[in-house]
Amino acid sequence: MTEDSITLNGLRLRYQVEGHGPDVLFIHGWASSRRMWAQLSAGLAATYRCWAIDLPGFGDSDKPANDWYSIANYTALVASFLRALGLSTARVVGHSMGGMVALDFAAAHPEQLTHLVVINPVVTGHRVRLRPFAHWGPSLRVLGLTHRLSLPVLQPVLAHSLSRGWPQSLKPIVRRFGEFSRTTAHAMWHSGRAIIQHDLTPRLARITAPALVLISTLDLMVANREGRLAAERIPGARLVVLHAGHMATDDRPAEVLQQLQEFLV
Repeated sequence: MTEDSITLNGLRLRYQVEGHGPDVLFIHGWASSRRMWAQLSAGLAATYRCWAIDLPGFGDSDKPANDWYSIANYTALVASFLRALGLSTARVVGHSMGGMVALDFAAAHPEQLTHLVVINPVVTGHRVRLRPFAHWGPSLRVLGLTHRLSLPVLQPVLAHSLSRGWPQSLKPIVRRFGEFSRTTAHAMWHSGRAIIQHDLTPRLARITAPALVLISTLDLMVANREGRLAAERIPGARLVVLHAGHMATDDRPAEVLQQLQEFLV
């Protein structure tokens, strides 16, 4: 696996790539990073060249000004990334907020993707747990305080050598702590606002690529109705229901990998 960075529209974007074959681009969700795709990328690397990016505001990518955050800007950045890396087309996989970006990208740039997979995607922004928080006036200050107070606790734990020997089942939790520590309160709050202010419903019928929608029975972050709406409105889309939580890639990695292997051919 190779890690690198690229500057697009004045923003430094961190990404990783591994494998050989047709290109697959992974887009992570809110308050996450490219690291959430590690298992899937490794499982597909024998057949595909897998790209995973840190969206602006998250992971090791730049944290732009507050007024930058919008789904349209994320979509434009994905299109620019593919062009800059010389990828004429790609299979695109997105989770949660990344699913919203992937859907918007598929509607806006149908010529740049061959297959679309969205996992517990946000579609309307109306049925996500972020909505009340992003509308509450003091929420940014509360989030900022939580972030500042948690970092002195999280960073020593993540840096300790014992964390590398934790059971496999706990490693997703360690990763999520790390992802939380790499973002900022402003990035989380303003990207959250971007999610709840966007509604993809009118654009879904424009998607022409073969589409797979994965939703989870135990998702407490994004209502199943969001994914079902995408599957209903995208022509020919396939819907698969997994017994998992919002992070289906952590809860059922083998099942998600199998779905991708069968669909992306």
